[in-house]
Amino acid sequence: MTITDMARMLMNADRYQRGATQPKYPNGAAVAHPDTPDDGMDITGMTAADFHIIPVSKEIEQKVRDRVFENMKYRYGMTGTGNEYGEMVHSYLMSIPAKDRRDAAYTIEQIHFGEVEKINAFVKARVPGWQPGESFDTGILGEYRQGTMDIKA
Repeated sequence: MTITDMARMLMNADRYQRGATQPKYPNGAAVAHPDTPDDGMDITGMTAADFHIIPVSKEIEQKVRDRVFENMKYRYGMTGTGNEYGEMVHSYLMSIPAKDRRDAAYTIEQIHFGEVEKINAFVKARVPGWQPGESFDTGILGEYRQGTMDIKA
C-alpha cells in the first residue's frame, strides 16, 4: 500500500464518519438543537431567488428610515454603536407570523439599503467628493425627504 492509498483511505473514512454524524434536525437547520421550533428565520440552503418583498407595517418602515436619517445627521452616514436597530427589527419580526419573517427581514433590509443609497446620493449631490464618515454641514438635511426624494440640485 502506497502513501497515496493510505491518505485516500483515511480521507474516505473521515468523509464517511462526518456524513454519519451530521445532525438531521426536523426544522432542517444545520446548527439548531433538534427541539428548537422553526421560528421562520432559518435561511439554510436558500438562494437570492427565495426571498421576496412583502408588505411590512408603515411603523417599522418609518423607524428604519428614521434610523438611516439619524445615522447621517449625527454620524455622517456611519452606523452607531449598540444594537438598538437590530433589537427593533427583531422585535417587529417576532410580532408577525413565522411564515412571513424571512421575507419581512429581507424587505426591511431592502428598505434600509434603499434609504441609505438615497440619502448618500442626496448628500453627494450637495457636497461633491463626500464619502460616508466625512463631516459635512448637516443643515442641508433639512431639504431631504425620506422615502421619496429628488436628488437633482
